[in-house]
Amino acid sequence: MSTAAISTSNDTKERILDAAVGIVLEKGFSGVGINEILKAVNVPKGSFYHWFASKEQFGVELLRYFGREALAYMHKWLEKKEALPNAYERLIAFHEAKISSMIEHDCQQVCLVGKLSAEVSSWSEPMRRQVAENTAAAIALLRQVIEEGQAQRSIRPSLDPAQAAGIIHDVWQGAYLRSTAQVQAQPARDALTFIKGYLAP
Repeated sequence: MSTAAISTSNDTKERILDAAVGIVLEKGFSGVGINEILKAVNVPKGSFYHWFASKEQFGVELLRYFGREALAYMHKWLEKKEALPNAYERLIAFHEAKISSMIEHDCQQVCLVGKLSAEVSSWSEPMRRQVAENTAAAIALLRQVIEEGQAQRSIRPSLDPAQAAGIIHDVWQGAYLRSTAQVQAQPARDALTFIKGYLAP
């Protein structure tokens, strides 16, 4: 197969995954059929099974694809060391940006990992593992920034950085789900108020 053919084939796979994110966010994983996703990108069913052995394996790839995008967004904010050298301020700015995005999307769910974690973890072990992997990567990045802040004394040095990263992640995810259910950003704002006090030196 030529390089051009491989590139086109890879583009098709990415188009399928990209289109699926929005559809699955709206309807859930179980509520979406393969045909609906393929129709959105005008791709024949044969192309789907060229890339994905089953719908479950597609789900794993979808979570992996979204996880890479979400982690890239986190890196974009949390590694702004020149613009925001203070690690504490960087973490707060990151969560403020998430609230702005939430309001922009009318408090609808835009995190595929958050949406699918409860839905698929009880019946798909491969998808559960991918959810766990995505979550661990996000927490690891938060831990790095917390450790940086502790070194510069902008974050409370008595915190265990691994534990603190997990708590921040979980508090935020819980608040995000409640904001989605209530269609208002206040739970996320309350979570950010907690995070500010929790991390402050």
